[in-house]
Amino acid sequence: MLVAKVVAATLLAGTFGGLTASPSGDAAAYEQTQLEAKRVACMTERGLDYVASPEARYKWQPGEQERLAGDLEALRAYRAKYGFGVWSVNVYPKDEVVNPVQQENPNNKMLMSLSAGELKKWRAADESCFSQAVKEVLGKTVTSQEDYHDQLEAAERKSLSVLDQDKELMRLGKQFAACLGVDQTEPTALDGLSHTKIVRQASDVAKKAWKGELPKAPKGKTVIFQPNLKPAQARPYLDKEIKAALKDLECGKDFYPAYSPKAMEITSRVYQEFGREGAAQAIPTRIYHKLG
Repeated sequence: MLVAKVVAATLLAGTFGGLTASPSGDAAAYEQTQLEAKRVACMTERGLDYVASPEARYKWQPGEQERLAGDLEALRAYRAKYGFGVWSVNVYPKDEVVNPVQQENPNNKMLMSLSAGELKKWRAADESCFSQAVKEVLGKTVTSQEDYHDQLEAAERKSLSVLDQDKELMRLGKQFAACLGVDQTEPTALDGLSHTKIVRQASDVAKKAWKGELPKAPKGKTVIFQPNLKPAQARPYLDKEIKAALKDLECGKDFYPAYSPKAMEITSRVYQEFGREGAAQAIPTRIYHKLG
């Protein structure tokens, strides 16, 4: 029997816009350390335990930086095996390229020992301390970790929107869209459009296997499900995904080399502003992802 499970958006969606990480590692790593130090101090003042858990430094996969820069050969090599990185999660469960090792939060064991009331108190304090740390380190006002991630996503979308006014990218976007047979021609919409269709397909497969009432999504967001299929069961889906990914690349062979470097530079700047090393690690534990 197939069992569906809700997962963090990044595990299923992978690199939604083709952007996996930004090269602003040193500064972001320092800010992450500062943020965690502030959280520890704040929680200690409230008489609560908290172990610093900064994000692990991003580990580049072979060819990943080239893909980010729009290198067609690197993109083709990846897509020929993994497609967009959606169904390959099931087909290659031990492959760290699509199933990277997740860092366990050092606070988990302690949290599991708390009563329901104690856990509620701890989480409320942690949200408050997180907001305070972000204000002190980054100078940003956020009400919660969720609000922080929402602001990050909004800032990225706004910053990338300038590419929709780039005349050369607009021209290449129209060619790309015509080849794909879609109406959307905005560069930012085209980057990841075919990928998103596969994500939706995978989520629909999982929902059909779900037993019981489906989780309700907050307003404006969509619950993403990952099918819990064995490699042989997921293989036919991946084969179709690979075909779609290679077609997308063929249609976008002029678009990606022009678009990706600009998008990567913008994303790098935004993530550094928010004290993050890269998009792949931006939302490691969120269940909901905006699909538009």
